[in-house]
Amino acid sequence: MIELHCHLDGSIRETTITEFLGYTPQDIYFTKGMGLEQALRSFQVTLGTLQTADLVKKATEELCTDLTMNGVFRAEIRFAPQLHYGNSIEEIVDAACDGLYGDKKLILCGLYGEHPDVLDKLVEVANTRSKVVGIDLAGMPQDSHYYSIMDYSDAFTKARRYDLGRTVHAGEGRPPSEIDVAINFLHAQRIGHGLSVLDDWKTVDLVRNNDIIIEACLTSNYHTGVIEDYSYHPMRQWFDNDIKFTLCADNTLLSQTTLEDECHLANIHCGLTKQEIRQTQFWANQKLFS
Repeated sequence: MIELHCHLDGSIRETTITEFLGYTPQDIYFTKGMGLEQALRSFQVTLGTLQTADLVKKATEELCTDLTMNGVFRAEIRFAPQLHYGNSIEEIVDAACDGLYGDKKLILCGLYGEHPDVLDKLVEVANTRSKVVGIDLAGMPQDSHYYSIMDYSDAFTKARRYDLGRTVHAGEGRPPSEIDVAINFLHAQRIGHGLSVLDDWKTVDLVRNNDIIIEACLTSNYHTGVIEDYSYHPMRQWFDNDIKFTLCADNTLLSQTTLEDECHLANIHCGLTKQEIRQTQFWANQKLFS
């Protein structure tokens, strides 16, 4: 199987975080309807276990092992190295690269609200490391943010010039216009979550015409309350309307899920047949950045 959307800091091995904290951190696991803002706060705990290069390398190695053990042989693991303060961004990224094995690569995440220079720095770091294949804009926009999604256009334009892959968290319970901006101005090739794509047919046409694939995260969306029930996810409508997507785990620890689990849920609750799920994996293979 192929995994396109998996966050390192949300997918730490449970035994590792328990060893670090001294207790099993069930209180940070995502729960039904918790909301995206509360879900993002859970990362403050997991990030606490990944503040130095050696810990980042260990977590990356373990995630590669866990993905392989769960049948995922090609994956693009993403994280925000600027949040790991124990070493420089370059040292943190190099540690994660050293922890990779098999057909696994990295995507570096800028965050909504950060100064655009941070994302520009990540683009430069990514460009000089062969195991880093793309960049992402993650998190969620907030009214308190000084910078909007448009402010990251220059960094994404540079990433396109460097031939780096580009994906953006957009339309995750927010208007489809966010998806439009991600494609038109951030040159996104993939969209993370993208739940509102069907809310505007201009957006549907934009996604189709640009051959965009949506990284669908069913359990994550259920937990954050963007969908009220698994069966409310629009992936069935996406498939019927020729919108390409692939199933993703997002955060294996925090959502207590695997890619195999996501496929099972899509079959049971969203009516995707096994053949249709295989088709989403074919699309994922087409849209790998590596």
